Amino acid sequence: VADDNRYRARLLALMQQEKIYRRERLTIGALARELGLPEYRVRRVINQQLGYRNFNTFVNTFRIDEACRVLSDPAHERLPILNLALDLGFGSLGPFNRAFRAQVGQTPTDYRRARLAEAVSAPQATAKV
Repeated sequence: VADDNRYRARLLALMQQEKIYRRERLTIGALARELGLPEYRVRRVINQQLGYRNFNTFVNTFRIDEACRVLSDPAHERLPILNLALDLGFGSLGPFNRAFRAQVGQTPTDYRRARLAEAVSAPQATAKV
């Protein structure tokens, strides 16, 4: 268990700081090699320590979290969603849209539209106070 905690920290550092999830066609095998661990150990950390159902759900959570940050940023308003999907490691738009909808509950386009509308109305709401 102590080893799993150490592996968990290394795995999260790879994901959060090195953003390894951006690699297209990232596999559990490639991730295990990057960590210098057997695949079963990486699976155990992902499933038992971090509570994810499987490897794809784990990786897509990081990808979609970053997508939400980008889509909410007015500076990226004109970035095509396909480009964002490819930058985040998805091979095409379909899997990105499915993963996004599964995690967020709406399409990336609808999410962007709603967040940018909030960003526009938020400063006006505080200005009236």
